[in-house]
Amino acid sequence: MYGVDPPLTMKRVRSQNSQKNPRNKVVVRVPATSANMGPGFDALGLGLDIWNEISVERAAKFKITTEGEGAGAIPETVDDNGESNHMVIKALKRAFEYAGEPMPRVKVHCRNRIPVCSGFGSSSAAIVGGLVAGLALAGLELRAGYDPGHPQWLPEELLQLATEMEGHPDNVAPSIYGGIQLSVQLSPVDMGGGPRLNAQLALSRRVPIPEGLRLVAYVPSEATRFSFASADKTNEMRALLPPDVPREQAVFNIQRTALLIDCLHRGDLSLLRFATEDVLHQPARATIYPHLKPMCQAAINAGAHGAFLSGAGPTILAICSGATGGDIFTQTREERQENGVANAMRRAVDSLSTKHDQWKGGKFYICSPCYQGCHVVSADPPMSDAMATFGTLDGDL
Repeated sequence: MYGVDPPLTMKRVRSQNSQKNPRNKVVVRVPATSANMGPGFDALGLGLDIWNEISVERAAKFKITTEGEGAGAIPETVDDNGESNHMVIKALKRAFEYAGEPMPRVKVHCRNRIPVCSGFGSSSAAIVGGLVAGLALAGLELRAGYDPGHPQWLPEELLQLATEMEGHPDNVAPSIYGGIQLSVQLSPVDMGGGPRLNAQLALSRRVPIPEGLRLVAYVPSEATRFSFASADKTNEMRALLPPDVPREQAVFNIQRTALLIDCLHRGDLSLLRFATEDVLHQPARATIYPHLKPMCQAAINAGAHGAFLSGAGPTILAICSGATGGDIFTQTREERQENGVANAMRRAVDSLSTKHDQWKGGKFYICSPCYQGCHVVSADPPMSDAMATFGTLDGDL
């Protein structure tokens, strides 16, 4: 979350007639995400119904405060020039740079519900939330799709900006769009071998979410998670992976990723226990996450459809079903698997030897996929003149 960003190379290419409508204050919400979903390494991501809220307001001087997850542990230093290691500030600055103007002094307040350093995409949430807040504050609307009449214009501009900052799109895509996203990173050259006409870095496609899906996540304690935190956690976790992949392992993951996409499209959960298997990244990471294998196996044995490491970890995520949208108090035990799966996962982690005690005592989250990504919930002046109003967690703006 505190790493150095890649060089900022992407420039805005827009119509000369584009107009900006700057604002004084915006409040955005951005969801948690879980990358990979087992075999879909750097390709699949899932939005979760756990949200951070970021309030950004023009002010006389820079200030950033945090409540909730990570409060007191995330550095909140920002100098008079707006320089900071806080990813929300970095994303705000990038948004204003993309809008073609310097970042104004702002007061930022982060209400965090996404566990930090957990594999739930907290850094992606900070990047996407900061970008959306900054662009809304600057009053710049971005292009969502591809315009064949202007091929030099970037499609999915927000995805390109977020991918540029994060380095890969698997977490930022569901953070932007919600749901399950299949992301593809693009080469700087086209199929003909020449340079791409625009600076497109990635594209993303929504994958259907089967009805009634519920998720059980085990998040180790904050002390344990922060013991793995570093300036470059993601790259350190990637460094665990072998540089070369045997053909058999590549085929194994290709088959399961294809099966996973097919299962999601069909709404067929029966084969997810096979479709969420992985041999590319989880075996190596299991060497430092002793709870990974026993908790995944316990979840499957207890009736979960699939289980895997969330992102780079250490969160373990299990896929359950039975949330029909009806009266949850009258649904039978057979229809709802979450508590049984969570109890089995708890027994598995508690049975680890005493040398692994730091992995015990974590928190379970039972949640659903989210269908909406990052969005503005309030703005001054408003985003539109419609009669509908949107409230923050504290009420109307």
